[in-house]
Amino acid sequence: MRVTAYVGFDLETTGVSSFRDVPVSYGFVEHVRADNGVVTRSEGGYVNPGVAIPPGASAIHGITNEMVSDAPVLKEAVEEIAQRLGSIWSAGGVIVGMNVSYDLTMIDSLCRRLAIGTLEQRGSVGPVLDILILDRHFDKWRKGARKLNDLCLFYGVTLTGAHSAVDDAEASLGVFEEMQRRYPAIGEIPLSAINDTSRIWYQEWLTSFSSYLEKRGEGPVNSGRYEWPIHQDR
Repeated sequence: MRVTAYVGFDLETTGVSSFRDVPVSYGFVEHVRADNGVVTRSEGGYVNPGVAIPPGASAIHGITNEMVSDAPVLKEAVEEIAQRLGSIWSAGGVIVGMNVSYDLTMIDSLCRRLAIGTLEQRGSVGPVLDILILDRHFDKWRKGARKLNDLCLFYGVTLTGAHSAVDDAEASLGVFEEMQRRYPAIGEIPLSAINDTSRIWYQEWLTSFSSYLEKRGEGPVNSGRYEWPIHQDR
């Protein structure tokens, strides 16, 4: 099967834990070639998380309790997101994102907590390409930060609304498309090998990072973090 589409995906959330926090918005973005150029198809929306959004989280993404008060409730939104992910993968699509294992792990964890079908139970987790993993692999020794806005600046992509789920998803997709041009080897990875290849690259980096932490006298990275693209809560 050939890739049918690359679809950017992103969540804005109540915090930094994939296993404890919940989404407050989501976004999917696809660039479709048409006779008059490239058409952007995007979908997304707010999520009522069922808990108060911490002020610190609102300060980052700008989403307040009032903004999500009439949004779909958490279980309904997670079901919709999980179904959308499954439909993309079953059609031969690839999910693209920035540190996207965080987002996928959160959805999968919530499926378990809410007693609905996990991503794996809905069909095997399909191909995922993470621009952070790709950037670390193909430009390993570049100095400086590698947050989404840093990658957008480096790869010449406009980030119109940082910390908007749809805008972040589109920016990640734009960075990925520029990476495809700079690093043709990305396009040579067979669809069936995308996750295994990405997992190897990710684990190589994580092993090095864990060693760095231990040299600083800190604890090693939790073993559950080595699972990819869905982390385990260990």
